Amino acid sequence: MRYPRLLEAAIDEFSMKKYEDASLNDILKNSGMSKGSLYHHFGDKFGLYLAMMDIIVKKKLSYFYPVLGQKADSDGDFFSSLKKIMKGTMDFMLADERLHHLFNRVMEESDEFRSRLYDFFPYDYNRYFYDYICQAVKSGQIDSRYPPEFVARIIEIMFSNLHKLISAGDPDELINTVNNVIDVIQHGISGK
Repeated sequence: MRYPRLLEAAIDEFSMKKYEDASLNDILKNSGMSKGSLYHHFGDKFGLYLAMMDIIVKKKLSYFYPVLGQKADSDGDFFSSLKKIMKGTMDFMLADERLHHLFNRVMEESDEFRSRLYDFFPYDYNRYFYDYICQAVKSGQIDSRYPPEFVARIIEIMFSNLHKLISAGDPDELINTVNNVIDVIQHGISGK
């Protein structure tokens, strides 16, 4: 982005507040940009939000897109791939916690807002991940009793709340936590 101060101010504001509650005036004040200049370059608050999300989506996907490119079939291990994806999510989170919070905040927005936002992104991560889960169900790696939509939502919730399970510390401990989360998804917490 050509406006680093605006980028920083927008990330700070949007990562702390839902879209509706975020103050464009605060973003402008903290960035030193005029309202006219913002409207000229981004159109409006939503245009600025789209610019932030574009940066985040590209950065987040760069952490685990290669793993998503692999298919979960009879030759692939869905849960090993999921551990790699989760590690990528953790790496993204640790690289810039504000971007991670901003990306996750989208889940807190209304369905209408999310639908409007997703219309602007040609890459449908949720659809791709859903298809990935369906392949794992077909290959017998995920129990067919559970609808793929449900499984996808559970995993999405786990990914978006990973920061609540991990505190700064030894990278090996962080990886261990990620692996434990996947093991719980795969095996449950039953003592049987």
